[in-house]
Amino acid sequence: MSETAKLIRMLSKPAAWGSGWTSAILCLSAASGYWLAGERKRAIVWLALGVIEISAIVL
Repeated sequence: MSETAKLIRMLSKPAAWGSGWTSAILCLSAASGYWLAGERKRAIVWLALGVIEISAIVL
């Protein structure tokens, strides 16, 4: 599938797209908060969830 087709498909579902990015931002925010609090294991889990969310949006 071409990049243009992917973009058109992604933009055709703006609510899901916006929700996905919001979720990804919240996951990354939680990861940074846990990291700053010294809870490295929880930070890594939240970072992984954020990365998975971003990859689900982009791919």
